[in-house]
Amino acid sequence: MAPITPIHDIKGYLSLEQVERLISVTSNPRDALLVRIPWRTGMRVSELIGIRIQDIDFEGRAILIKIQKQRKGDGKMVERRRLVPIDQGTLDMVKEYLEWRKQFPYKGDLLFPITRQRVDQIYWKLGRRAGIKEIGAPAVSKHRKLHPHVLRHSFAIHCIKRGMTIERLQKNFHERR
Repeated sequence: MAPITPIHDIKGYLSLEQVERLISVTSNPRDALLVRIPWRTGMRVSELIGIRIQDIDFEGRAILIKIQKQRKGDGKMVERRRLVPIDQGTLDMVKEYLEWRKQFPYKGDLLFPITRQRVDQIYWKLGRRAGIKEIGAPAVSKHRKLHPHVLRHSFAIHCIKRGMTIERLQKNFHERR
């Protein structure tokens, strides 16, 4: 029988202090929210840039996430929905951001009218400013730059460290309505 190899903490996630440092180096409310929302919800970048203002329930403290998916069997497009709870502090930041963005000509209903590539660029810039050069162990991944999905991993790790079960975390990440 082969000996059991211990699991090493590969540190492919950010600490609370690193996330706070990322938010502190932002230069505007948009960039701060681009970090804060995934950190507080575990949201994917595609979900983040797809948030419409009318999908935010300020009283119920939740965001309705809608994703278009193609079914494997027949290729038909279906819309998947899930309700993501959000804390009051983040909602207050959303209100501040909506006031701030009135100075710009955009009049659409998307909360963040930017591409996922632009979100990546913002993360790289913030990572450099915050002194976060690489994420994780070199033996595990060649792609170690800071990117939005790292915050999804960080959210999951911190939830588990605080006692959430993996089953509950999976339900939160994949719950459909």
